[in-house]
Amino acid sequence: SLPEKHVLLLDDPSPQLEALKSHFGKFDHGQRYRVYTASNAAEAAAALKHGRPDLILLDPQMKGLKGLTLLKQVRALDSSIPVIVVTGKQPLGAAVEVLHAGVFAYVPKPCDFQQLEHLVALVFATPSKTAS
Repeated sequence: SLPEKHVLLLDDPSPQLEALKSHFGKFDHGQRYRVYTASNAAEAAAALKHGRPDLILLDPQMKGLKGLTLLKQVRALDSSIPVIVVTGKQPLGAAVEVLHAGVFAYVPKPCDFQQLEHLVALVFATPSKTAS
């Protein structure tokens, strides 16, 4: 059986977050996922201490945080983790700023799960930049 990839979802608790989490169990590209969720900086830090995720999905519009602050904190801990930004209310300028922060992809909400699955598969099909 395949080794699991660990995915950290950073977003406010919501039915959409639960749907997204359960959707990782349905992805059909030959990869298994274990998904953790965090909805504030403390939970995110705890999840990162628990083990390095292979992928982070982040909504920069989270209530308790300036979303990019959290992304920068994550980057400070480990700059090699790929990040996909998923957000609903993001002006284009912010999207550009996010992409400059080393983000793999940018997905508008509501999520197109097929597009998301394609991007997630792409993350793991891309050789890691750190494995030199």
